[in-house]
Amino acid sequence: MKKRIIILLLIGTAAVWLTTSRAQEPLPSTIAVSGDVCAPTITQFWSAATGACINKPEGFACNGGAAPSVEPPGPVESAMASLGALVEVAQIDVLHTPPINAAEGRAGIAYLRLAAPINMTLLALGDVVLRDVSPPDFPAWQSAVVQTATTFPSCGAAPLSALILQVPVGGSGRIVINGASLQMNGTVLVHTSSNSTVFVGLSGLASLTTAGREAVFYPGQQVTITHQDGNFAAPVGVPSNAIPFDSALIRHLPIALLDRPLTLPQPGTVVTQGAVNMRSNPNTSSGVIVQVPSGEILSILGRTLDGEWYNVRRLSGETGWMSADLLLRNIDAIEVVYEATPVPPQRYGELGTRGRVLAANGVNLRVGPDIVFPAIVTVPTEATVNLIARSPYSPWVKVEVSGIEGWVALVNIETQAFIDALPIDFNAPPIPPPTAIPGMFGNAFPDPNRGG
Repeated sequence: MKKRIIILLLIGTAAVWLTTSRAQEPLPSTIAVSGDVCAPTITQFWSAATGACINKPEGFACNGGAAPSVEPPGPVESAMASLGALVEVAQIDVLHTPPINAAEGRAGIAYLRLAAPINMTLLALGDVVLRDVSPPDFPAWQSAVVQTATTFPSCGAAPLSALILQVPVGGSGRIVINGASLQMNGTVLVHTSSNSTVFVGLSGLASLTTAGREAVFYPGQQVTITHQDGNFAAPVGVPSNAIPFDSALIRHLPIALLDRPLTLPQPGTVVTQGAVNMRSNPNTSSGVIVQVPSGEILSILGRTLDGEWYNVRRLSGETGWMSADLLLRNIDAIEVVYEATPVPPQRYGELGTRGRVLAANGVNLRVGPDIVFPAIVTVPTEATVNLIARSPYSPWVKVEVSGIEGWVALVNIETQAFIDALPIDFNAPPIPPPTAIPGMFGNAFPDPNRGG
């Protein structure tokens, strides 16, 4: 018998360069409504899920959308029906989130935040069935069977149904999905067709093992396992080689719904040919962030219009620009084009723009991002502030309150916004140099023998 229900309503470089033909079958499309028409409704779905489920505790499932079907039925299913409801993951055997349907105003969105030793968050988007098939005496959801709808929703701004798995920063996790052992330290998307499961690397390094064969895949790559007669619990044979992913799998993906938002990679990877400078902007006059050694595999985030520079990301998360001519490429079409480095995706709705003052006696709003700058006004505790930007040299944020703008230390603000997604204010006043003390930095003391 499972535990009682707790309900809270309020809610390395790689040695092998793999170039195998695509094993995933074509994705059928049922798009009937232009994305321009239905996008506002889809954004409302994501905003509601953000407010209801972002940063909720480990060990709980959170419903971020329409009521899912849940087994066992009865109290457990009823507990999960409300937007923002939390139920212990160990109480849930099966979770089926409904399709994304803008016309009917409903979308399936649910989080399962699994504690150690699994140590990851599962986010179900759209028509997804999740079944816990963990053996007795194993942690709940150590092994799961996943099945997703195969067609696109009717709204052109909605993503494919998918399951996204993510581990915390600096962590790693292992889980069995559809009979394959998945080890990962970043973010992976899972989508099923009629007889296969595809795993897509979105960040970090991942490996998939079946029938004694391990397939390593990087961000920008996909690995596929096949199943017989729709039996998703048991793969047939070994995993495919890693290849550039099908870009349709990530189109319109609401990545800001993740506990840790990220910039999506483009299909494929690149390898440095010799030591290559990673620069802050796409030109040779920009500063060098780091020199990346020969043979390192990187994911692509975007490119310049002329295709001469790629915005790339290392497995460490470090990003910058590299000349395309210095990279060995195993890629598909790079659809994301820009001339300046974009900021990461921000939270949906007010959570991405608001903060609350925590300091018991309020906090001083200052002219610059440091305590050496004069105070403009004191903002009282519990006051809501609007987030504008972040400092280029200190953990401070620029905010607006009651029409007044200024800087406060981030430690004094409670916010669910993704701070790395705030624009950097390079016009922030620099910290003034300290006043020189006599006798230091070449300043001499008066000679007492000469009468001062």
